[in-house]
Amino acid sequence: MNRINITLVMLVLLTTAACKPKYDEFTPKTGPVTEAVFASGSIEPKDAYTLTSLSDGFIVKSYVTENDLVHDGQLLFQLDNRQQNTQVKIAQTNVEYAKISASNNSPALLQIKDQIDAARIKMKTDSLNLSRYQHLIATNSVSKQDLDNAQLNYESSLNSYLALVENYKATADKVKQDLTNTQSQLQNAVAGNQYYNLLAIGNSKVYQIFKKQGDLVRKGDQVAQLGNPDSIVINLDLDEGSISKVQLGQQVLVELNTEKNKTYEAHISKIYPHFNETSQSYKVEARFQKEMPGLISGTQLQANIITNKKENAMLIPHVYVISRNKVLVKKDKKMDTATITTGIVSDEWIEVLSGLNTNDIILKEKNAGTSGNTISVPGGK
Repeated sequence: MNRINITLVMLVLLTTAACKPKYDEFTPKTGPVTEAVFASGSIEPKDAYTLTSLSDGFIVKSYVTENDLVHDGQLLFQLDNRQQNTQVKIAQTNVEYAKISASNNSPALLQIKDQIDAARIKMKTDSLNLSRYQHLIATNSVSKQDLDNAQLNYESSLNSYLALVENYKATADKVKQDLTNTQSQLQNAVAGNQYYNLLAIGNSKVYQIFKKQGDLVRKGDQVAQLGNPDSIVINLDLDEGSISKVQLGQQVLVELNTEKNKTYEAHISKIYPHFNETSQSYKVEARFQKEMPGLISGTQLQANIITNKKENAMLIPHVYVISRNKVLVKKDKKMDTATITTGIVSDEWIEVLSGLNTNDIILKEKNAGTSGNTISVPGGK
């Protein structure tokens, strides 16, 4: 064989060797595995509430600063209420006028009383004239027309008298109703004044102040955040694929953004039964295992919720799994695929419930991608 042929043969052998895939081998191991669900969130005070302005105005006085402890009903902020005070004075004046109009000696009622007295006198006079004409008609001293006129005069004066009596009753009812209405308006005006004083609800701690003295606030604006001074909660947001794994009491490992590489332990204390359309997540609440003094409301954090643990599980790395539930298995210097049933899935490991034993050797093509990539099987398998 000449040198050229030898060279060609060597090249073919090298090319064939280079094309043959190389595989890493792994034997399933037994060990502990932990499944965790990741969640982001923040720290909030327990029973937190936002103090909201119920009216428009400038903050003329701020009586608190952040971290202050306040008691129930304590005045925290005062808004400019000069316009409301004017409304109160107008309402007070209206009440005074209404009281005069509703009294028995009010000008309107006295005028109607005078009219009633005059109508009563006229009615009596017309009644006497009618009686006299009725006696005279018997002796033909007066005509039938005179009697009819006397009858009409009496009926007219009677109707006028009765109408004035009804008018008096209606006017008396009206002025009494006017008095009631103006008194209600005064009460509303006085009550409206309290909306310019922002008070604490229960014994609380001031965590955040959004508006300072001199700021203009509109009705509905947030002025401050307060909450329980003795407890902090962790609010977590979970996606739809994770919420079904979370249960009350599960362990939570928390890392604050303000303290990287330091982990605090907590537990799930509440699972909210609704989906938040705004954040596109489910809300879960957790509590620290120990008191955490000095925490700042609103601190961002990351958490791992421990959803499952097993001490003696058969484990294989993620990267050895192909097509979700299949692995390459080495058998008598040949390769085949095996279907496995998986259990707990951690960041690096997958628990194998069935389909393998601890003596099997599984393969992964060198430099192959992560779990889910398709790996070709030599021999057409």
